[in-house]
Amino acid sequence: MIRRCWAWIGPSFANSQQLLNKALVIATCVLAAQSAYAIDLESSKWGLSGNVAKRQFNLLSLVLRNNSPEAYDGYVRVRKYIGPSPVDVSYVEPVFLSPYSERIVQLYVYAGEWNETWQLTIADQPGSITLPSPAPAPPGVVHLVGNPALSQTLNGIPKVADTYFPVSTAGLNDVSHILLDHQPNWEEARARTLLDWIALGGELHLIPGSSGSLPTLTGPLAVLNAPLDSQRIQAGKVVKHQNSFTKLNTEQIFAQIGRKNPTPDNPNNYYNTIDYEGGEYYNRGFFSTLKEISEPKHLWPLIHLLSLAYIALVFPGAWLLGLKWKSYQITFAVTLGAVVIFGGLFQFLGQRGYGEKTQINSVAILRPVADNAWAVEGWGSMFVTSSGQRSIRHQGTGLSYATCQSQEAVQGVVRSGTDGSMNVNFPPYSHREFSYRQRILQPVPQVQWLQLNVNQDVSPPELVSGDLLVSGKFPTTPGSAFLVCGKEVRSLFPVNAPTNEKADANTSAGSQVWNVREKRGELSAFLGGDYGTPFPFASQSSRKMDREQILEKLKPLLTVRAANISEKSSDGMMALPAGKAYAIFFADPPPELELKSSDGILQRGWAAYVLPVPLER
Repeated sequence: MIRRCWAWIGPSFANSQQLLNKALVIATCVLAAQSAYAIDLESSKWGLSGNVAKRQFNLLSLVLRNNSPEAYDGYVRVRKYIGPSPVDVSYVEPVFLSPYSERIVQLYVYAGEWNETWQLTIADQPGSITLPSPAPAPPGVVHLVGNPALSQTLNGIPKVADTYFPVSTAGLNDVSHILLDHQPNWEEARARTLLDWIALGGELHLIPGSSGSLPTLTGPLAVLNAPLDSQRIQAGKVVKHQNSFTKLNTEQIFAQIGRKNPTPDNPNNYYNTIDYEGGEYYNRGFFSTLKEISEPKHLWPLIHLLSLAYIALVFPGAWLLGLKWKSYQITFAVTLGAVVIFGGLFQFLGQRGYGEKTQINSVAILRPVADNAWAVEGWGSMFVTSSGQRSIRHQGTGLSYATCQSQEAVQGVVRSGTDGSMNVNFPPYSHREFSYRQRILQPVPQVQWLQLNVNQDVSPPELVSGDLLVSGKFPTTPGSAFLVCGKEVRSLFPVNAPTNEKADANTSAGSQVWNVREKRGELSAFLGGDYGTPFPFASQSSRKMDREQILEKLKPLLTVRAANISEKSSDGMMALPAGKAYAIFFADPPPELELKSSDGILQRGWAAYVLPVPLER
């Protein structure tokens, strides 16, 4: 545009009035060029720690600035690339910016694959921006501060302004420990997210601030002001430190919070991550297994037999008939007849249908985050019989979606938040697998040990026997249960029901005792073998399994994921930290896990309720 303006100026600057007028034209061209790029990306940040968790939902924060005198009402779009090709869906977030203002825009995206890059597109602006590639790393430690420029500095611990804290736990998979020395200026949603993150297994460490005293928290965070130096909140805990961390080195700080200093560049930190979605144990990933439920039951032996018969009839059958009758017309007639007849047979036998319906099959893990709330981690496979755009949207809050694809570009758009949804284009008779996160309101039962016997002479301590008292009702009635502790899986049975029958955990008194029974094997063998199932799947691979058998097949995978195990050691072993244990109850999913506006869609699934039960009384 500016070049055209210079060309228009002409060959002469003799007339001063003309020079002034044309200078004004140039200035107008420059301002017009600037207004075309009114929205600038000031900075971007992956996760809260600057890294991402591999193959997980992760936080992406974008700092955008409006440089124009006009308000901007549009959206941003980010897309993942593997090499030169886009994969997965596009993630979109609406943006409103007042004139000359700046704000943080946050998206929850599925990231953490090797060699991935991300492109940002700002609506109404040409071109795209390549974002810094995310760096996968183990969950880290961050120091949450109010003003990074004025707050105290801790050796080796990154400072993060509390304005970057997300409103959903889907954006906190890259953090295991948070150090807090002040009262954050948050709305209720962010304060609730911190409490939920602790309940899911995070550790919050309250440390003295610049004044030398511990922070006094207010609002929803006031529950953390308990006088105890350490308190458990579901699977996580809150620890208070009376002494300042400012004079400690990195190793001393990590020792104070009870964590080893990780080595981010250790390849084992990435290679040993368990692929729950795709499946690496006998093709038992969530996606591949759920897809089996709606796979058509074609008569493949008959189709193969007809194929051989068709080939034999065309040649040498038609050729031999032609030789016998000495007529090429007969050869042509037999060939044409074979094409028509066998074409009709193949169309009949190979057609889709078989009573298939548009349906969604899903599994979900529900973890308590409050007395009346659960955090949901789910996986689904949607099968459709007709083409078109379909919306996948659940009830609840904190919704995030992804297809977890690293090879295929999906025609679809994802939005996060309370109005979160995934809109995807489906070809006819096709599947689309997806993962999602949500928060639902349902009562949470209380659990405690009635009797506990632990062998402390071995490392890690081994559970010998125990009885769990579950008080209150689950959202749906569980039928079976496992206990995961150390590196073992144990069966749980209700004491008032036969071991070979399903139990009713919702007794009239509202309580149920579950007894720890026989060992089902070590976690690694349990996940890779058939310990979680009543029959060997290795011998079943050649025949079709019904829905109940397929869901039973997922029990080991659900159990290990429910125990918060994301990776195995270099020797392939898996284990929980000493003292930790989880009771996992399998049941039908609650109604909140059904899709909104799903008329005519068959929805089936399974849920695993997870209750943390530390090995202490």
